[in-house]
Amino acid sequence: MPGKKSVCVVGAGPAGLVAAKTFLQHGGYSVTVFEAADHVGGMWRARSGDYGDKCSPEMRTNLSRFTVAFSDLSWSSVDLSNPSSSGPSPALPMFPKAWQVGCYLEKYAEKFGVKGIILFNHRVINAELLEDKKTWKVRTRDSTTQQEETQIFDYLVIASGFFQQPGRIFSQTPDNNDLGNIQHSAEFRNLLSLSQRSGKIAVIGGGISGSEAAAQAAFQISNLKTSPGESKPVHADSTVYHIVNRPFYCLPRYLPQNPYKGSTHDANLAPTFLPIDLVLYNLSRRGEGEISASITTVSPDKASKGHEFMRSVIGGDQQEYDNSALVHSPAQTQFPAYCGITDSYLEFVRSGLIVPVQGWAEKLEQMDSSGSFEISLQHKEPWSEDAGVRSQCPETWTISTDKRQTTNKLSDIVGIVEATGYNAGLDYLHGTPKGLLRPDTSCPRIPFLLTRGSVLSDLPTLGFVGFYEGPYWGVMETQAHFIAKTWAESPTSTTDSTTSSLLQLETTERMRHEMKAERKLQIPQFWMSDYVGLVEEIAREASMNRTDAVFGGQKGPIFPSRYRSNNTAEDADTVVQEVAGLIEASEKDAKFVAAAVFRAMQGTWLLRRNIASRNTTPGGVLTGAAHFHPRIPTNPAYAAEYLYIEEGTFKMDTGLSFPATRRYVYRYDEATDKITAWFADEDGKSTGAFFNAWDFYRPADDSHGWMAKGSHWCDPDTYKSGCEFKFRGASLDTFCITYEVAGPNKDYSHESWYERPRSEEA
Repeated sequence: MPGKKSVCVVGAGPAGLVAAKTFLQHGGYSVTVFEAADHVGGMWRARSGDYGDKCSPEMRTNLSRFTVAFSDLSWSSVDLSNPSSSGPSPALPMFPKAWQVGCYLEKYAEKFGVKGIILFNHRVINAELLEDKKTWKVRTRDSTTQQEETQIFDYLVIASGFFQQPGRIFSQTPDNNDLGNIQHSAEFRNLLSLSQRSGKIAVIGGGISGSEAAAQAAFQISNLKTSPGESKPVHADSTVYHIVNRPFYCLPRYLPQNPYKGSTHDANLAPTFLPIDLVLYNLSRRGEGEISASITTVSPDKASKGHEFMRSVIGGDQQEYDNSALVHSPAQTQFPAYCGITDSYLEFVRSGLIVPVQGWAEKLEQMDSSGSFEISLQHKEPWSEDAGVRSQCPETWTISTDKRQTTNKLSDIVGIVEATGYNAGLDYLHGTPKGLLRPDTSCPRIPFLLTRGSVLSDLPTLGFVGFYEGPYWGVMETQAHFIAKTWAESPTSTTDSTTSSLLQLETTERMRHEMKAERKLQIPQFWMSDYVGLVEEIAREASMNRTDAVFGGQKGPIFPSRYRSNNTAEDADTVVQEVAGLIEASEKDAKFVAAAVFRAMQGTWLLRRNIASRNTTPGGVLTGAAHFHPRIPTNPAYAAEYLYIEEGTFKMDTGLSFPATRRYVYRYDEATDKITAWFADEDGKSTGAFFNAWDFYRPADDSHGWMAKGSHWCDPDTYKSGCEFKFRGASLDTFCITYEVAGPNKDYSHESWYERPRSEEA
């Protein structure tokens, strides 16, 4: 029996762990993993309370735990207790925090025997081909001893990540001084570390990290305004300017499965909700035939359909947020839209904490010794002069009327977050191997020429896992299986023209050409964006089977646990059953409705309340405004919290009018999937006594929105509440809360209607 082939895996993040586990279980390979850090996890390795490498440990994933996972390890089997907290273990989150993802990866490495083959604190400093053009000589440095060591391997797997080096555009000021008030989104944690002064914060970049950074900064401002405490923090009056250079939408984490009842003009007032990935990554929209990935430019017609889909799930074209930078003309919808994923972004736009700005950030100038900046913006395609550019310009901007382009200047910026992506350097590859990958520094999105699916190259013994934009975990796992299978069957050749398309360079070569050519604006946000197609195509070539029985065939959402190899553990069945159960609960038991309602309540509402008294105290009508201000939960047992403030004028039935105000604290409990209301304490910000809780249920007919009810005793009286929430996509158009109060002290009813203000009333 021939000896095992040796495999070197660089990196012990998600890609490296799934690659190592796959090669070990495939058989015929001996595996060594080199990891520069002292434990597994890659960008997810920071523990709670740490600073974090490319993200804060407290950052939540924007895809659910079913997609941020591998096929045969259920999140339910992972210990998520926080060593830095003495409280009980948290409920299993639908969208885990980054440090919890690190816990998942630790468990994965332990369960599948990967931890024992990892050499920690070993950084790969050089990997080169020997004269046979097949075998690899890998040199590493031990960071604890500074000793260097060289080993020979039959195969090399690069799993060290595509997002290696922050892509900076304004890393330094013109006089070459590095300043702390210019940070990459990977570094940004809080406003005070970015700038010691209140003012305008600029976030550059209209992708996922840009929207996250803008929403994070706005949330911090909201929290500073509304959290208990006497002092007024520095950034309580700051504003975030978000610079976007493409048509842009922002999706929440829970999406409606059925936003319309029939036609696109007939909104379903009570749609069912699921986590975003279980809605977007659904086989049902792909028909019954064999599915392959669409890796190509986006035609104007397809781009327009993409805009229509975005608008259908968020509930409109974003006009209601009163910022023209988010409203796209028919000409602009011919270009593919960019998408962010945050729960709070759009309502922060409505409230004015985030100001989206169209343009390409071209030039940075330091205005004075205090560290404030001026950013010059150019308006190129897809923005045009008739797209509302001037209407959204603050008075502090100057405008050039050159017919060929419009240049604006955003002045008095006190801090800048560059959400401008990353560069993939592969510094440890030198000489011949790097040259054979056909590097092109002018195309950072495709820096090396790999085969379709970004798995192999012209070098037959070099493989890649997770080395592309947006490496969702399901793609990484299928990539690992495909490489292991390919090397076992054909260990010395990977580019035979008669073999799988996944062994060809043509797709990647074409996409690189398009990025550098005139059609680059038709490139999607992620050039390998077809997650469903990628998983399907690579899994098929890797001889992995998709389990369909629970979903009735080629239907339902895809996630890693649906795709099996001969070695897939039984946890996969547990996860499939869990997903199927959640889908059923969303349709029958109002699952996730409370989460969707709570998110959609954020922001400002016009309020009208009718109070009918049944005793000697007169009733009346309250008109005014209500505000749900997001803040850090004052009790960590809750996933989210608002400080609710209403202000208005109460006109009694007797004709007497006077100002009225009221404050509550609203909370969302993920463990129970409930919304609760609490009285605000005497300081107007702290949380006082419990007031009410809601149970959601489906309406009797489709002319009503989601219903909720609650009942509680407030000594010595009884309060019974009823609610109706009318949706338009993921957005709430209006909602109503009624109370029937009875007892020895109180006997009245009141009905409160909340409606979003129109733009002229906002």
